Amino acid sequence: MITMRRSTVLTIAVFFLGFASGGVSLHYAQAQGLLGLSTSVKQIGQALVEMQKNVDDMQKNMGTIKQAKEQLTSLAPGGGESLPKDGDSLKKAIPGFGQ
Repeated sequence: MITMRRSTVLTIAVFFLGFASGGVSLHYAQAQGLLGLSTSVKQIGQALVEMQKNVDDMQKNMGTIKQAKEQLTSLAPGGGESLPKDGDSLKKAIPGFGQ
């Protein structure tokens, strides 16, 4: 009877010890990330942030180009109406050129 109680107590103690160590290792696994995915997610996030910065810079540059184009158009004789538009080539802009 005493050996049965000892084995029951020992079984319960081993169960709780295993349960506690499993909980600790589970928290450690969560800290490391599921199968190393946390590192990949961080890299993707950093790449997206960098891409957004590049898009913002390109939009800023496009604004600068549009402003310079407007300034050049306003300086052209006739307010820029003589400048070729819509892909007209230099041959069409200069009479007798390239015929």
